[in-house]
Amino acid sequence: MKTNLTLIIIAAFLTFVSSDVVAQEEKAVTLHGVVESVDGTTITVNHRRKSRTFTLNDKAKINYVSFLKAKKEIKPGFVIRAGVDSKGQCNQLWVTLPIPEAKLKPSEKMLTMTPAELHKMADSNGDGELSYVEYATAIYRSPKHGPVGFMKSDKDNSGTLNLKEFEPKLEEGIKWWKISRKTPAQWHAEADANSDDALSKQEFVTFLGSTAHLDTFFKKADKDRSGDISVEELAGYIDSILQ
Repeated sequence: MKTNLTLIIIAAFLTFVSSDVVAQEEKAVTLHGVVESVDGTTITVNHRRKSRTFTLNDKAKINYVSFLKAKKEIKPGFVIRAGVDSKGQCNQLWVTLPIPEAKLKPSEKMLTMTPAELHKMADSNGDGELSYVEYATAIYRSPKHGPVGFMKSDKDNSGTLNLKEFEPKLEEGIKWWKISRKTPAQWHAEADANSDDALSKQEFVTFLGSTAHLDTFFKKADKDRSGDISVEELAGYIDSILQ
């Protein structure tokens, strides 16, 4: 009797685990990366170095970001962000023309530029506007967050960012720009609420402006594992972002 009961418990446990794994596998996901192939409504994208395939829903909303005069289509080499449900169906898609894949870091000169100077520098065709490709090439590159943020900043729906739209985008959404406006000592002093010359984890949140990935970022900054962050450690953390 004991043996049978044990077998029943084990079977029930395995069924529960199996169901949990299936549920996780069927969870809705956001896929982003470079398109590898397109076959009708079936698209394969290189998402985090793995090929992932999904199908466009009949009613899928497709956002062609800053295509301007380019033909609105989806081709290998284009970059996408796709909201895919548990059945592998995409209901909303953002598509951009090809952009560089290498990690983007601002130059020392860029860290001292005004918004107007940056806008002019990134405007490679000199038309006074930034297309998404120009923006992603020179200012900020993220297949997951870039297209959505760009469209939100494009207030007049022109497909480009003029200087008036670009300035608040820098202030609100570009980390390297915001951090470069002050010295590490200034940032440390502003966040150090109790003036003890060390940032606690909560004070570090004030500097970050968000609790997202807090433990990871705090551990990276707290080099001596003291549980708080000195001015020198904050300077090192800022350098890791800007360099």
